[in-house]
Amino acid sequence: MSQHKRIFIVGHMGAGKSVVANLLASKLGWQLLDVDFGLEHRMGRPSDEILGKVGEELFRRHEAEVLSQLLNREQIIVITDGGVIRSEKNRKLLSAEFTIYLKVSTPVQLERMAKSPFTLTSDSAASKALLDKFHLERDALYASIAKLTIDTDATTNAEHDVEKILKEFKA
Repeated sequence: MSQHKRIFIVGHMGAGKSVVANLLASKLGWQLLDVDFGLEHRMGRPSDEILGKVGEELFRRHEAEVLSQLLNREQIIVITDGGVIRSEKNRKLLSAEFTIYLKVSTPVQLERMAKSPFTLTSDSAASKALLDKFHLERDALYASIAKLTIDTDATTNAEHDVEKILKEFKA
């Protein structure tokens, strides 16, 4: 059996973090915790534009404190905020854990988000530009901290992704 005590799930909005995490928690019998503050998603702008540089630094510091506290817990699955990897401290914390990066492309994000009650903006070109910016800034960072990367673009059944995660997790 795995020596891992926690699973963290990272990725962009629309990657399927909540769906996968719920299925995974059910299969493992673990508690699910969502620390996705969703600020960028709800406001349709990057957190540094919303909070300013100092505000975002404080936001990320609090986020790091929450993540640090979770390291004292076991048998938990944690869904993180999309911008969690913008902080070096958060990246260090997550890279030491069993972290899964759910990868998604901008077109698939836009398609999935169109079905969501939270939309970035009514301007689809602006939404695409913002998501493209996030991918450029974050994709390599997500990949650098992940023990496992799963491309969710073609996923029609999250069960398949969960089985891949369980296989790797138990290895």
